[in-house]
Amino acid sequence: MLAQQHQTPTLSIIAHSASNLKDVESFGKQDPYFRFTLDITNPKSFQKTFVHKNAGKNPVWNQSFNTPLNGEQDLYIEIMDEENTADAVIAFAAIPLNQVIYAHGGNLNAIFPVYTPDGKQNGEVTLTLTAHNVPGQNTGYQTPGIRADDAQYGVSHVVDVHLKRIKSLKNKEKAADAGIAVAGGLFALGAGLLANKLNNDHNKQEQAKKDAELEQQQEREQFEEEKRRLEAEQQKFQADQDAYQKQQQQQQNHHHNTETHHEHHHSQRRE
Repeated sequence: MLAQQHQTPTLSIIAHSASNLKDVESFGKQDPYFRFTLDITNPKSFQKTFVHKNAGKNPVWNQSFNTPLNGEQDLYIEIMDEENTADAVIAFAAIPLNQVIYAHGGNLNAIFPVYTPDGKQNGEVTLTLTAHNVPGQNTGYQTPGIRADDAQYGVSHVVDVHLKRIKSLKNKEKAADAGIAVAGGLFALGAGLLANKLNNDHNKQEQAKKDAELEQQQEREQFEEEKRRLEAEQQKFQADQDAYQKQQQQQQNHHHNTETHHEHHHSQRRE
């Protein structure tokens, strides 16, 4: 019955909960949500749960999803803290899908370790993962588990491309926090310091503009130098060709004159 419902390779995901997460909230409790993708290169491919408000380190979602499988090796998961500016990364991981595909019945209800943005293990997430209609999977019948307390321990790891994405998200979060801090600080400092900062920003922009113009000038000079070198090589090649053709012409003229002289000499002897 289950196989009839899934005619193409599909991965079912139940995001149960997370526990022992790192607290990334400075004030109050964090508001975690869970999101996932099979294509880490496409930010728009993520699906996510609702936000568990004020859940702190132990959010609960119990939310189900289905997504097509196209031979992907890993399920990429992220646990985020919803913020007014840039959402903060709490934890992340990549879950190898072979442990799901080759599990009995293609079903794995497991607790997976998750990692902080610096790559250290911190906390766990409980998921039920079920592979449907995947070639080569273990098709032995098993009733899919949906209770978190039925879970075993699964395997997760950190993938470099995912870690780079997480660090980029972390930098955006810091930039957003810095922006808020700067805005508040400028408001407190008053118009005098604000004007000074704006002046400094203007000077930085002007310097950046000059640096860009200098770089463009250097590129133009390099281009012109390369152009002159190529033209010189072309002129040398043309001169060599002209000299060669001239030499060939002289040899042909000499050969022609020699033949003419011989013919004239033989003609005089016959007379």
